[in-house]
Amino acid sequence: MKIFNISRKIPISLSKRIIILNLIALLMLVFGILYLNQFRQGLIDAKIEALKTQSQIISNTISTSATSSKRTNLFLLDPNIDNGLGFDQRIIQYRNYTINKKLLEDIIIKLIIPEKIRAQVYDSNNKQMHDSNEFFLRKNIKKNNLQLSKENNFFTNIYLNTLNKLGINNLNRLKYSTNFNLLSDALNGSNNIVVSENEKNQAVVSIAVPIKKYKAIIGYLVLSTQDNAIDMIVNQERASILKVFIVAAFITILLSLVLSYTIGKPVKELADAADDVRNNLNRRHKIPDFSDRKDEIGNLSRSLNDMTASLYNRIDIIEKFSADVAHELRNPLTSLKSAVEAFPVIKKKSERIKLIEIINEDIDRIDRLISDISETSKLDTALTIEKREIVDLLEILSELINLQNFGGVTNKIFLKVESAGVKFYSKINKDRINQVFINLFDNARSFSTNGEEIAVAIRSDPSSIYITVSDSFGGIKGTKIDRIFDRFYTDRPVITGNNKHSGLGLSIAKQIIESHDGLISVKNNFKYSKKGATFEIKLPKYRV
Repeated sequence: MKIFNISRKIPISLSKRIIILNLIALLMLVFGILYLNQFRQGLIDAKIEALKTQSQIISNTISTSATSSKRTNLFLLDPNIDNGLGFDQRIIQYRNYTINKKLLEDIIIKLIIPEKIRAQVYDSNNKQMHDSNEFFLRKNIKKNNLQLSKENNFFTNIYLNTLNKLGINNLNRLKYSTNFNLLSDALNGSNNIVVSENEKNQAVVSIAVPIKKYKAIIGYLVLSTQDNAIDMIVNQERASILKVFIVAAFITILLSLVLSYTIGKPVKELADAADDVRNNLNRRHKIPDFSDRKDEIGNLSRSLNDMTASLYNRIDIIEKFSADVAHELRNPLTSLKSAVEAFPVIKKKSERIKLIEIINEDIDRIDRLISDISETSKLDTALTIEKREIVDLLEILSELINLQNFGGVTNKIFLKVESAGVKFYSKINKDRINQVFINLFDNARSFSTNGEEIAVAIRSDPSSIYITVSDSFGGIKGTKIDRIFDRFYTDRPVITGNNKHSGLGLSIAKQIIESHDGLISVKNNFKYSKKGATFEIKLPKYRV
């Protein structure tokens, strides 16, 4: 699929990709919840404001059009009351108004929708005069068919019980009172709002307002939402949130599948390939190549491929090394066996002395081979853990050459620096680099017959340091001169004392240089009509 191929090319780390993709779904969910919660609160407040306005209209209408007075009352002012001297005794006439139930019912029919609102009217003695629910059911008015709330089904009950246990439906969290008895305080002239619960744990919003006639309170009106009106709004809001959640969950699952395809599948393939390599090294399993990816999976793939290639190369080296060791040990052992078998047969003392010398030489060669083989086998591990430091190669080379020239050696070493005063810094292990040059000097001297000099030169460019070791001791035979870096390889004639060299010195030198990310090479040269060999070492230059 194209989306998966595109994701492989995106130059962004997996950690950032996971964060971004998961945040997309999370932000969608959070945005939906915040938006719908604000909308829910706005609806509830709007419902309360609408009930306030409607209750005032109905209250004023009842006060104006649904009141009557059956008698006239007389009130006698007595000047002796409250030290009322100076007032004339007189009689004030006033009317006693009451709410007319027949007129009230006609008003309620016209002003409320019974499916949404319940109206209750109480007189000044806090006695209920009218209840719209009972009235509409009794009259069976089809135009405003009252729909009573249905019983909740099984799943709805589980849903509501869960919300109640979590405290989401707790009415105490609202800013309004839950005390239904507070509504009767409207007889004192106050407007009151109460949010209570019915027997089905459904929220009911009630507003009580006084009914006044010429500033006298003759009763009060209570407008309430029907049993399921508020819960229906809330449940609709939560259903909307659930829809948003389902969409977000679907997107999250889809993105997770993308991540699973781009991360899990390649990692599984790499893990399976690594197990195959571990279980059967002889089959040389190929690690899947994801090197075209620009993320951690690509890095992992490249690292595993490099590690596997290094492992196979190391196995090949070990196998070749074992074969070479067996071959090199077999030669002196064969010679030693022949000498031992011939010793009882030979009677002449001179010949026996010669056989003893051959036996001693073979034993010495075996001893040198074992020492060099042991050193070589430990070299790989040593090179990876030994400490390296930044040093001036010219300085350590000068010290080593002075030590080599000390004591009247036959082959003097001369050092030539092409740029005076220049520092040749490199990050190396000093002892190992010294071992490389010692091996090169010993190798050159092993071909010398008349004490010629050995020339060493050092130079550098902005990125590398070059050191050459040259001699004029006959050069290297053959066309494939790089073979001299192979283990146990030698082209020395017998007169040079070939049996004193194991053939591992140049191989060890190459191994040390390559572990320092360097290169070593060799070529033949002609100096003063004499053929010789020049070894060149290239090491990374450390920029101070």
